[in-house]
Amino acid sequence: MQKRKRRFLKKGQNLMMLRTLRLEKAKKAELQKELTIYNALTKCKLTSSEVVPDVNKLLKSNTIGNLVESLGHGNKNKIRADAADALAHIASGSSEHSNLIAKAGAVPRLIRLLQSPDPEVCEKGILSLGNLLHFAPNLRDYIIRHGLMQKLMSIIQDKSTCTLMLSHVTWVLRKLCISSQPSPPDNAAEIIQALNIVLYNPEANVLEDALMAVRNLAHGNETIQMLLDFEVVPRIIYLLEHPNVTVQNAALQALINIATGSEEQIQELLNNNLLPHLSALMSNSDPDIRCQVLKLLLNIADGNIFQRHAIMNAGLLHKILECLKADAISLKSAAALTITTLAIDKDKNLLCYLMRQGVIPEFCNLLFCQERDILSNVLDILSTILDVDPSFSAEVSGIIEWSGALNNIRMLQSSEHEEIAAVARKIIGNYFPAKPHIATKF
Repeated sequence: MQKRKRRFLKKGQNLMMLRTLRLEKAKKAELQKELTIYNALTKCKLTSSEVVPDVNKLLKSNTIGNLVESLGHGNKNKIRADAADALAHIASGSSEHSNLIAKAGAVPRLIRLLQSPDPEVCEKGILSLGNLLHFAPNLRDYIIRHGLMQKLMSIIQDKSTCTLMLSHVTWVLRKLCISSQPSPPDNAAEIIQALNIVLYNPEANVLEDALMAVRNLAHGNETIQMLLDFEVVPRIIYLLEHPNVTVQNAALQALINIATGSEEQIQELLNNNLLPHLSALMSNSDPDIRCQVLKLLLNIADGNIFQRHAIMNAGLLHKILECLKADAISLKSAAALTITTLAIDKDKNLLCYLMRQGVIPEFCNLLFCQERDILSNVLDILSTILDVDPSFSAEVSGIIEWSGALNNIRMLQSSEHEEIAAVARKIIGNYFPAKPHIATKF
């Protein structure tokens, strides 16, 4: 009995030793793993204020692979957050860096970080995904297919989400709407639903990103119709009255793109009482805001004759003419282009009104500008006014000669841009023919 007891004790001692050895081995492996991750993080932190390491160096050291591995559930939250932060920095290197991160399998792991109860882990995951989208827009659909929108929508709908986190999410939505691909994202409807929620947030930076996301998304009649169907437009128009200038500007840019749609879609904008808001903004002291309003009016005027008349009936023509007389060349050129489009129907009453408001000298002054688009539009409107009624031509040609713009038109006959040269030759040939030379007798 005694002998068997000794053997039992010896066996027990061996098992304890084995357990101890296994624990020590596991601890060493964990320490080695943390050391590998630490080294990868250190390399990134050392270069955070410098250029991101070359792709070949990252591949040789397996830095990205180690960082992606450290995003897994088995690691401490601090390590997961730091690894996501380091990947965000590497992604900022180039599109090649970002695609390399995606190829290493980071995307599904980063998306899983978004459901972490640790706010830092979630935040770093969002920012890393945002950088991937920013520097490699080609990854958009790949990232979406891994369920990004469901995670973002959960964060948006969670009432406990802090403002900072919501601003990060909206920034990612903005990046999702930028793509090198001509087609909209497959889940554009989900994105619009998310934007329709954040557009009611009171924070200016959240609103700006949401509006810029709409601007980026509003390309093509199909997507524009989705924005109209989800009733995003009334909220955007309401935000034109926001006290923050950046929000106003972003709202205008979103509407400018929406107004590139069909005539029916432009009419829906007008049906939402858009023009009175634009009339108020035309009195804004910020020239950038007025310039954006003119671009929006230009797109509306490009619709049909009824939409052009709606602009004039809203009393906006007088305010457009005021911009034509402004000092800023950007305002003058935008106003000239808008007036040219409003006059495209060659309405004699409108052209007569424009003449009586003194637009001809202002157009002539713009002929001293060197910008191709401005010259082309000014020559077009002058040619239209000269052609529409013989009673206009003598007065208009007199103003052109008096202002000194005639010499500019003569020089533009030899412009390298054929469309400009052709209109200039037409004006000179029809209204300023060369006077016959009369020899003097002595």
